[in-house]
Amino acid sequence: MIVPILCYHSVGEDGARAYRRWMVSPDRLERQLRAIRALGYQLVTVRELLRIRASGNRDGTRIAVLTFDDGLADFASGAVPVLDRLGISATLFVATGYIGKTAQWLADLGEGNRPMLGISDLQSLSRHGFECGAHTHTHPQLDLLDMDDATAEIQTSRDLLGDWLGETPLSFAYPHGYSTRLIRNAVTQAGFSSACRVAHALSDMDEDCFALSRIVMTEDIDEPALEQMFAGSIAMAPPSDSLLIRAWRQVRRIRKVNSQRQIAYGSHARVGTSRS
Repeated sequence: MIVPILCYHSVGEDGARAYRRWMVSPDRLERQLRAIRALGYQLVTVRELLRIRASGNRDGTRIAVLTFDDGLADFASGAVPVLDRLGISATLFVATGYIGKTAQWLADLGEGNRPMLGISDLQSLSRHGFECGAHTHTHPQLDLLDMDDATAEIQTSRDLLGDWLGETPLSFAYPHGYSTRLIRNAVTQAGFSSACRVAHALSDMDEDCFALSRIVMTEDIDEPALEQMFAGSIAMAPPSDSLLIRAWRQVRRIRKVNSQRQIAYGSHARVGTSRS
């Protein structure tokens, strides 16, 4: 049985041009969720998905999962009113290092000053029935870090959320969707019960709980497009460590090294200029 897991980021009207791919308007969000319900799907959190999987889904309920990444303030202002109106809960994955601050990792997209939720906001959302999961501390590409740093990112986000909310988070999402076998093992050892990637693909009831595939939701996905997607116009996800995924990881590593070299060269050049 397919399980569409939806991945949203910002819910609002205004954003930098480079960032708009990651935004949907409140109106579009509501239209999408109503369309999914009309297709016969029950919208649940990741935690509820795991419970249904463990039960064997004996009644054959059609399940779609609703997730929002990052912990942006517009989740409360843009998404929550829609979800309340429809009586739907969701899983919010939180980058703990920016809570109460701004989304500084989005500076390259012109959104480094986009407000984040605060601790009291997360506490209120949790009391309201929303699941708060971890999304690392500083939103890095985990598969490009050494394992000590990656483990610290995973564990810190879990510990902080547990302290803030008074309960240990069970769900995790890899920033940018990237992981490796070692990263997934670290998430498991940290005590999480599941973890989401992206893949822009359909999941199913048998997919690895630590590599759950999600569909990136955008403003241009209308009701007919949703119906086609759920009918299989997008593929089931490839394996977590497929050849294509490993090749893309190598490309990103090369880019990271080149970027670091350019920064270092620029620093040396400025030092040389100042001394001349």
